[in-house]
Amino acid sequence: MAGYNEIRGLRVKYLSADPSNAEDGQVWYNDTTGTLRVQGMGVSAWSSASSLGTGRYLLSGFGSQTAAVASMGTIPPASSTAVTEEYNGSGWSAGTNYPGSGNAGGGAGTLTAGLIAGGTPSRTDAANEYDGSSWTGTGAMPTAADNLGSCGAGTQTNVIMAVGRTPSSGNSGTTASYKYNGSTFSAGPSLNTARMYGSHAGSGTGTAGLVFGGFIDPSPNAMTNTESFDGSSWSNTGALNVASSFCNGFGIQTDTVTNVNSPNYQGSERFDGTSWTALPNIGVATPGHGYFTSSGTSGTAGFIAGMSPGNNQTFEWNSSANTITAAAWASGNNMNTARGYLAGFGIQTSAVAVGGYDATARVANVEEYNGSAWSNATALPGASAYGGAAGIESAGLYFGGTTPPPAIVSTTLESNGSSWTSGNAMNTGRYNTGSAGTQTAALAAGGVPGSSSPPYTKATEHYDGTNWTAGGNMNSFSSAMGGAGTLTAGIMFGRGASPSSDDKNIEEYNGSAWTTSPAKMQVCEEYSASSQNAPSSNSIIFGNSPAIVNTEQWNGTICVTAPNLGTARRAAAGAGTGSSGLAFGSFSPPGALNATEEFTAETTAANPAKTITVS
Repeated sequence: MAGYNEIRGLRVKYLSADPSNAEDGQVWYNDTTGTLRVQGMGVSAWSSASSLGTGRYLLSGFGSQTAAVASMGTIPPASSTAVTEEYNGSGWSAGTNYPGSGNAGGGAGTLTAGLIAGGTPSRTDAANEYDGSSWTGTGAMPTAADNLGSCGAGTQTNVIMAVGRTPSSGNSGTTASYKYNGSTFSAGPSLNTARMYGSHAGSGTGTAGLVFGGFIDPSPNAMTNTESFDGSSWSNTGALNVASSFCNGFGIQTDTVTNVNSPNYQGSERFDGTSWTALPNIGVATPGHGYFTSSGTSGTAGFIAGMSPGNNQTFEWNSSANTITAAAWASGNNMNTARGYLAGFGIQTSAVAVGGYDATARVANVEEYNGSAWSNATALPGASAYGGAAGIESAGLYFGGTTPPPAIVSTTLESNGSSWTSGNAMNTGRYNTGSAGTQTAALAAGGVPGSSSPPYTKATEHYDGTNWTAGGNMNSFSSAMGGAGTLTAGIMFGRGASPSSDDKNIEEYNGSAWTTSPAKMQVCEEYSASSQNAPSSNSIIFGNSPAIVNTEQWNGTICVTAPNLGTARRAAAGAGTGSSGLAFGSFSPPGALNATEEFTAETTAANPAKTITVS
């Protein structure tokens, strides 16, 4: 005979205090407070994530929330691209370009085993597979098509695509579908309703798929129709609540999330296998269209990317027992002196801003930031800009740069937090150097010595607290880089490169030799700044020339996009680390800026326990 526990479930535990390691949904009675308690319970919400490196719409893509691909698309107003980007759950990094520029293809599979088929302009039947690093052509579709609805989450070899638009159908749409088995396409069963689709109006797999929304001409053309696929036929199921031409969904057949036009594609709905229910708004409107990309292998974790403004915004959907707080920049108090081409060192709560150019002249001003406000500190012995820096507030270093009228100098100055003293000069005077390290183990790389051809240098110098000595040359003539790390594990991001044009290269230093990373920056290059006191495996890089709001994060292997700055910057300074950084100053003709921003990395925390009440 079954016992009480088997019939009624587990007993509620009586505890003298809330447990420190309770699982989500666990219930207990706290006999100290006399309350019935439950741990967490999941929270579902949209949150802003890192932007695409290249803003565009009509993208194709595939993958999961933490390992996805977005490829091709249209850069406004009407320029097709072959750009491919990869998403790791925190930001976008550069992938291998698609074999041809285009847009509106169908996508399926995973980051390391993906598929894109069809697309336009010059509507095509071509298909290509992605292995995580390169594209390879595969069997063609039976007919050229675009605006497809794809069902192939998590698999490259079990895909069905609702065709959408062919050369003969035009904007009337079709009922055709194509199956893909990993090497060849074949005709699939017809859908019940003819239409075209948004870039990602499909979810599920090739034997348990779902397509939803879509449009046909003439207007009004938005649809609510939803159809499910069981491996052999399509059947109508619960309709969307909001008619939407350009849905972008992710998940499985019985748990799918999509955006809807309520209005301007900021609404969202969730499908449970039978019906759609409204979810919270995404938080950003995209007037005119909803041609985005989306990825996610379940209705509990996915994203939509390519939203306005700039057709580059990414928004994640999470249903979790944890509260996820996205990385973000927040405004700090302004510096007392607006300037660019300044140097910075220290951490977010103890940073130093040194010298710079205030749009009229070089300045000697030095300021210290305590995490909430700037205060004037002991000035440099003379006005200076374009110098390098290293160290912390109580043991800082400033070197090189230019002084009036201007002159390139080799000066070295050490700070103990209250005064500056002269150190031995650099071997070669220069400005716009990349810098990193500490007061007693500093790294100066590249720069402009003013006496060489080409004008930039590859030369590296080390400072040991007393003298400068020559280090290994960089691989390229470089200037105006963002730097981070230590003397024996340093890194330089982007540069004004000579004799070639500015580039997005990254070089890493082991204390004696430089290695050019196979990874590149997405956007930032010359006159970008960085979290100067960061380790070489966790840095942020921001700004550019001309002034931009872009931020990228280096994780030791790749650069991924991160949340944008609130203020566009060029020739700014940085301090702190990749998870707790600081941006300050900027020069953006015709003037200089004193704005300060603080960066905080993404955090995850368990939802707190709650008291259960009975009314």
